[in-house]
Amino acid sequence: MTKAVVKQKEDTNKIWALRNISDYYAFNAPDSGIMYAKQALALAEKLQFDKGIFWSIQSLDHSLYITGNYTLELDFALRALPLAKKLNDNYALGWSNGMLADSYLNLGDYNTAMPYIRVILKNIEHYYPDELFSGYAVIVSVYVGLHKYDSALICAKKSLVLLKADSMLYNGNSDDSKYGKGQVYLYLGEAFEATANYDSALFYYRLSIPLSNDIQTKIFKIDAWNGIAKSFKEKAYSDSAIWYAKKVLADKITNSYPAGKSKAANLLADIYQANNNTDSSLKYLRIVVNLKDSIYNREKTTAFQNSLLKEKEKQNAIEAATSKLQNQYRMYLLIALFVIAIVTTVIVVRNRRIKQLQKMRNSIADDLHDDIGSALSSINIMSELAKQKSPEAAPLLSSIGESTNSIQENMSDIIWAVNPKNDRLENVVQRMNLFASEILEAKNIALDFADTTLLAALKLTMEQRKNFYLFFKEAINNAAKYSDAKKVEVCIVQKDHSIEMNINDDGKGFDTAKIFNGNGMSSLKKRAAELNGDFKITSCINKGTDVQLKFKIT
Repeated sequence: MTKAVVKQKEDTNKIWALRNISDYYAFNAPDSGIMYAKQALALAEKLQFDKGIFWSIQSLDHSLYITGNYTLELDFALRALPLAKKLNDNYALGWSNGMLADSYLNLGDYNTAMPYIRVILKNIEHYYPDELFSGYAVIVSVYVGLHKYDSALICAKKSLVLLKADSMLYNGNSDDSKYGKGQVYLYLGEAFEATANYDSALFYYRLSIPLSNDIQTKIFKIDAWNGIAKSFKEKAYSDSAIWYAKKVLADKITNSYPAGKSKAANLLADIYQANNNTDSSLKYLRIVVNLKDSIYNREKTTAFQNSLLKEKEKQNAIEAATSKLQNQYRMYLLIALFVIAIVTTVIVVRNRRIKQLQKMRNSIADDLHDDIGSALSSINIMSELAKQKSPEAAPLLSSIGESTNSIQENMSDIIWAVNPKNDRLENVVQRMNLFASEILEAKNIALDFADTTLLAALKLTMEQRKNFYLFFKEAINNAAKYSDAKKVEVCIVQKDHSIEMNINDDGKGFDTAKIFNGNGMSSLKKRAAELNGDFKITSCINKGTDVQLKFKIT
């Protein structure tokens, strides 16, 4: 593993070494620069080293630009932009936009170049203010191509001001210094030419040429010659214009720089046409037409490459969106599983507690039935035996027996309420019906007990069951003792999430204002309050009594 890491480091170091050699040769021997840049690129691709691939393309682009091979430069520039975005490196993004801008500028596609230029300016201004002079110089050609000449001159002058602000670069003699000054002077010449300031244009074009010769930036020299030729033409110095234009056509670099060659040929055609030299004019017009065909083919290639780039960026965006969506789905799935686990745990714990509670309730019911029930039965039996042996104590023993029976009855109700087998409302209703039948029958009172089959599926809590039953029991007892009724009607129904009960008798009735606050009503109030319910008693003398109860079920 250690050897592999060391080997990889050696290989990446070799990439940077090859790039440095390529950059060294770019100004003086660009063909050699291309060769070393391609070697660096091949090694970076073999290692799948994205950073090395990008900067090898940048070195290759530099040499291709200087040699004027713009079509191939555009190919690599289009490849570099997605890499720069992947690296998320501001310097790399600036270079990738610069490569694309240069390619489109040299191919004469100013509208396409402009957005890249604006990105470069913003990037330079924010991250690399020392290089801002170069950004303003490059944008001059775009404004000239778009016929915005005043904007072009403003940018050209600003580039010179920014260059002079860096005294070391402006007064230096290094290749970087010469390149910077040559670039700024060339674009100043172009801006002055576009605004018809031909003497100023000639001055700056001439300043740029020796600098371009020193660092072998032949493209700058070709552009300067074309600029001088056009300025002389506009000043009506035809011979000088022809001489510089022919220098452009004679230079071998124009074979790979169709835009520069076309400018010179077109200028010569115009001059000869103005001088009525038709043959020479046609000769150079043919060159222009042939070059236009070549440029048109390059434009078609450029358009195709643009569509490929946009399609690739679209595909990358789709892949990124898909990946983001998949990550979101994974997160949602994990959250859902977490929620399900929590809910399942809560349900399991709740069921376990319910089972434990039911077991405890069963135990309480059994204990009450076995222990207290048997004790009360024993008391009742012994009081009967005591009556037989002591007749004088009979009244007291009868009272004890009645109390014991009452306690047994109440204890039976409590045991029934605690037992979980009776949780269903159906069981409550059955017990209520049985109780009412026994009590009222003893008083010769008819019972009409009505309920719905829907009640069978409902469940009450132990507390609700107890209070509901005891409320009913109290109301029936009151009817049996005090109403002198012939008939009692009971109706129990479910409405929405509530239970409603009506107990109506046809007895003698009573004055609710006198009796409602007495002891007879306190038990009903208490049971209704514990049910969180509402109850109402309606009664009229000789017209019977109606007891209503309503409470919510959960």
